[in-house]
Amino acid sequence: MKKTSVTKLVESSIKVLAIGSLVASAGAAYGQSFSSVLDGFKEGSKASLNVRARYEYNETPASEVNGYSVRTRLAFETGEYEGLKLFVEMEDLSFNNDDDRPGLDVPTTELNQVWFSYEGAKVGRQIFVLDDQRYIGHVGWRQNIQTFDAASYSYAIDEKNKLNFAYLDAVHRVNATSPDLSGIILNGTSKLSENFSLTGYAYLLDFDRAVLASSDTYGIRGSGKIPGDEVTYSYSFSYAKQMDNSGSVRDFDVDYLAGEFGAAFSGVSLTAGVEILDGDGVTGFTTPLATVHKFNGFADVFAGGSLGLGGGLPEGLEDYYLTFGFKAGDVPVKLTYHSFDTASSGEYLGSEIDLVASYKLNEYVTLIGKFADYSTNGGATVSYGTADKQVLTLEANLAF
Repeated sequence: MKKTSVTKLVESSIKVLAIGSLVASAGAAYGQSFSSVLDGFKEGSKASLNVRARYEYNETPASEVNGYSVRTRLAFETGEYEGLKLFVEMEDLSFNNDDDRPGLDVPTTELNQVWFSYEGAKVGRQIFVLDDQRYIGHVGWRQNIQTFDAASYSYAIDEKNKLNFAYLDAVHRVNATSPDLSGIILNGTSKLSENFSLTGYAYLLDFDRAVLASSDTYGIRGSGKIPGDEVTYSYSFSYAKQMDNSGSVRDFDVDYLAGEFGAAFSGVSLTAGVEILDGDGVTGFTTPLATVHKFNGFADVFAGGSLGLGGGLPEGLEDYYLTFGFKAGDVPVKLTYHSFDTASSGEYLGSEIDLVASYKLNEYVTLIGKFADYSTNGGATVSYGTADKQVLTLEANLAF
C-alpha cells in the first residue's frame, strides 16, 4: 500500500465518519431528516470502473523485463448535497509474475483516494495536479498513480483570475512509498488576453527523508496561441529559481528554464522546445512531485534524477526536442526526437526517439502503444544518462 500505516487508514476513516456526523447534525439543525440528507447524496451519485491491462518491455545492458500487469480501480462519488461531496476509490495492481516487472511498479491493493469537497475546497487523499505537471502531478502513465494527503482549495476571483492553494502532508508515490512532507503550494493564473495566460507559483517543500531534496521554488509560466486561417501557432515559456530551505541538507541556488513553440495545420503539428534544469556540480534542479514521465523522454532515463533520487542531476540537464504529430487513419501518432547535454558543462549525453500512438476502439476501450529508444554517447563523465535503454508498452484501457 502507499500508506502501510494502520494509523493513517484509521485517521482517514475517522475523517469520513466525522463529516458524516456533521452532515447529520446540520440536517437536524435545519429541521431535515437524516434520510433526506442521504437522498441528497444519492441523487447524482455514480460508480465507475477502470481497468488497464499492460505489457511492458524494458531493456538496459544490465537487465531485461517483460512485465504483464492489470490495474483495477473501483470508485464511488456521491451527489452534491448543500455543496458537500464525498469520493472513495480502491485500486489493485497485480502482475502475472512478480519477479518480472518494471522496477517502479509494485503489486498493491490500496485505498487510492478518499476525500470530501465543499465549495472549491478538498480534504483527504486525492489526485492533485497543477499546470503542465512539471512540479505537481499524478504520474498517470504508471500503473500506480501518485496521490497526496492534502487540503487543497481552488478559488476563482473572476472569469480571468484563479488561485490555487494546498497543504500537502504526504505523497503516495508510484513505487508504493509514502514520504511524509510539509508542502505549501501557492499558484495563481491570470488570463491576460483571449489567447495568453500567465501563472506565478511558489512551492515550499520540506521532506522527512534526506533522499528527497527539500527546497523552495518560485517561478512563472506563460502559455498562449496565435490563431490563423490555416496555421495556429502555440507557445509557452517557464522560469523558476530553486533554493535550499531549513529542511535541506546542503546549500544550493539553481534555475529552471523552458520554452516551446509549435504550429498546427491540416491535421499535422510540429513543436520545437528546450528544457534546462540547472546544476551547480553538487546539486541539480529537482521536481520531486512532478509527472516526470512527461518530460525528458519516455524511457525515463533522467526521471529519477529530476525527482532528486540517486544523487539527482548534479551537472544539470539540457533537453532539446522536436515533436511531429499526425494521424494515420484514425490513429493519432506522435514522434519525438530528444538531444541531451549537461547544463553546467554542455557535455553531450545522448539522444532518444519516442513514439506514441492511440486508438479508441469504442466508447469503453482505448488502445495505447509507446516506444522509446535512448542511445548514450558512451563517453560521459557524469553518473547519469550513461547506458542505452529501450522501452515498449502496449496497453488496453477499459472505462465504465
